[in-house]
Amino acid sequence: MSWNGAHLLGDCLAALREQDAQARMRLVVVDNASTDGTAELLAREFPEVEHLRLADNFGYGRANNEALRRALEAGAEFVALVNNDVEVGRGWLGSLLEAARAHPEAGLFTGTLLFRDEEMVNSTGLELDRLGRARDRDFRLPLARLDRRDGPVVGVSGAAALIRSSLLREIGLFDPGYFAYYEDVDLSLRARAAGQQSWYVRAATARHRFGASFGPGSPRQRYLLGVGHLRTVARHQPALKAAALVPLTMLYRAAVKAPLELVRLRPALAWAELRAAAAGGAAALRALSGRSRPPQ
Repeated sequence: MSWNGAHLLGDCLAALREQDAQARMRLVVVDNASTDGTAELLAREFPEVEHLRLADNFGYGRANNEALRRALEAGAEFVALVNNDVEVGRGWLGSLLEAARAHPEAGLFTGTLLFRDEEMVNSTGLELDRLGRARDRDFRLPLARLDRRDGPVVGVSGAAALIRSSLLREIGLFDPGYFAYYEDVDLSLRARAAGQQSWYVRAATARHRFGASFGPGSPRQRYLLGVGHLRTVARHQPALKAAALVPLTMLYRAAVKAPLELVRLRPALAWAELRAAAAGGAAALRALSGRSRPPQ
């Protein structure tokens, strides 16, 4: 999936071309109405790649759903999702497919995501704290100190993941109520509720230009993370806990985090916190009303 990411796509697609997996691959770029020469780049340098151009920027979940539907209609056994700011290692797909065949109890697979220019871990999967906030496991751990074995993890990072198609047919696609961030958390939790694990595969390595889409720590990222967190709490926490956590989190963002950002002379981040509290509360209410309905 890409949005005005022509400067990133070349390295991403070149790495996918080099995969050594014994599998038939069909590469599709889902383009959220880019205006930066993405179409020309694909036609010139990657003519074998299907360019699925959308009419507008629909965000991560809705855009990927367009490609996922095509994959399911074509009878694909697995779907790999790779963001345009990720370059997968040569054995990435093969390692994930091997794990998928060895672990039929799992429906989602993730590997070792590293920062692009550092020997530092970005993610070995997702974990949740007691407040329902998602975090990248082993974030900023030096690679030399990483001591993880293959095994279950709470969730997979949507930056680079493999999904069993049968799982999507069972639980549905990404929830279109998310624009960006937390839709991978939601999908992972829905899979777990259906009895399908998320699985970490250490050998499947990839490099990530962290924050290339919105900028790490930007007001836009802060806002989207806040909204996604509240929606996910409402969808997946026990009802009584969600009923307490949602208003408390809204209050914390508005009464504590926003003023703190003003003290730090960062008014744009303060405004992002206030907007996240309001929009996140509305998203949580919609999620609570639709808890029993799978995304379409």
